[in-house]
Amino acid sequence: MNQNLENIFKLESEEKYNEAYFQYKSLLNSNPINFEIWKYYYFFLWSMIEDVNGFFTIYNNEDLSKELNKELKFGLKNFENIPEFNFIAGYTITMFPYEFGDYIELEKYGKQLLFKASKLEPNNVLFKMVFFGSLENTNDEQKKEYNNLKSKVSKEILENYFGNGLLNKYYNQVFIRK
Repeated sequence: MNQNLENIFKLESEEKYNEAYFQYKSLLNSNPINFEIWKYYYFFLWSMIEDVNGFFTIYNNEDLSKELNKELKFGLKNFENIPEFNFIAGYTITMFPYEFGDYIELEKYGKQLLFKASKLEPNNVLFKMVFFGSLENTNDEQKKEYNNLKSKVSKEILENYFGNGLLNKYYNQVFIRK
């Protein structure tokens, strides 16, 4: 893991979000097309909109939403064929579509991104589970598949999303299902 990201994760865990933001921007300025940095920054912005607790003062919510949308467009242009991009973008959009624009349209679009992630990386149990979980009208086979995947996701999360950082902690809190 990039040492600069580890430093940012430490700031995030200390709720020093303004400092974390400036370090993300500095990293992205020197590595503008680095998906690893981008995904953590994008998730950071999304987290600041939903869970800021007043500790992030760089942007008001309207400007923060604009920055998040700008980063989403950047990601769509540069990372559209990366399964994890489709997953993270699709997940964040389906969770809070109103942050990105037209609620109904974007909720559908988020689900399309989740579907694409699960097709680009068909063996990824997390991507599949979240995609099946996003479906409104599931048949018995899809429900069975979803329940089967839940038990397998914990292992994948623990192997791939460990350590500090808002994204890793969120995944461990939300996707490890008993």
